[in-house]
Amino acid sequence: MAGPGWTSWRPLALARGLSSSALAEQLDGGQSFRWVEHAPGEWTGVFGRHVARLRASGGTVEWSGLAGDVATEPALLNYLDAAGEQERLADGLPWRSDPVLRAAMAVHPGLRILRQDPSEALLCFLCSSNKRIQQIRSMVAALSRGFGPPLGAGHTALPSWADLARAQEKELRACALGYRAAYVRGVALRLASSPDWADGWSRLETPALLERLRSLPGVGPKVAACVALFGFARLECFPVDTWIVQALASAYGLGGWDAARMEMFGRVHFGPAAGLAQQHLFAAARAGRLPGLSDGGARAPRPRSRARRRR
Repeated sequence: MAGPGWTSWRPLALARGLSSSALAEQLDGGQSFRWVEHAPGEWTGVFGRHVARLRASGGTVEWSGLAGDVATEPALLNYLDAAGEQERLADGLPWRSDPVLRAAMAVHPGLRILRQDPSEALLCFLCSSNKRIQQIRSMVAALSRGFGPPLGAGHTALPSWADLARAQEKELRACALGYRAAYVRGVALRLASSPDWADGWSRLETPALLERLRSLPGVGPKVAACVALFGFARLECFPVDTWIVQALASAYGLGGWDAARMEMFGRVHFGPAAGLAQQHLFAAARAGRLPGLSDGGARAPRPRSRARRRR
């Protein structure tokens, strides 16, 4: 039944449904930081200027939104790649010859990259340095409550860069940002006067986009790759964090490689949909279900890529 201010639950027309565990990984696996499990298997979140509830039921994803927001459903369909474009790209990954990737993809079948707003991805990943998912979620929620516009039912959108540029660094630090407050304010001051920055940057080729992102305060290679992947849908990007370092070192035999060479290996080995492979490896490693990490199971073949030859 619908609660006060909410529509009734209804199925979402996705090309492929998700299990409850896959939906949980989708919403709480380090891509987005605005979803909270309000009841077992039921998630409430804010994406862009919309609020929704999601749950998996019998292989189908169901949704509920704020009454009166008729744009929620089409926005969700885009957000969750309802047409299944990523499913087709995932079939082109080398899972047939790579037993580690094949095992990782079997952990959460249908896992996809959320189509997030570039500003949301940039702000969230600016907060992510040396923090766990729950801590990042808390910081982002505090920024939203402190500086974002209301959406209804007690929810608020993320603030704009102009909103953040008007805030003092001490106000941002009060949101538990710590040293990241200077980065957030620095980026806000850079982007506040360019409300269409994301449209312009979206027309850049990926190497130029990554360079532009790295020119912002507090944005290093990993954050730039995350923003390009999750905010600009550059699926060829392959962010390298501690989980990916562990996965590539243990399951692919890349121990001792630095992050830049691991990123190159990921892009070359996995190809145009490397970001999808990264998300599957990341999720499987966090779940302790990646072969080669600790169970002595199957390992991927030793890499024979350009990344390997450049050692």
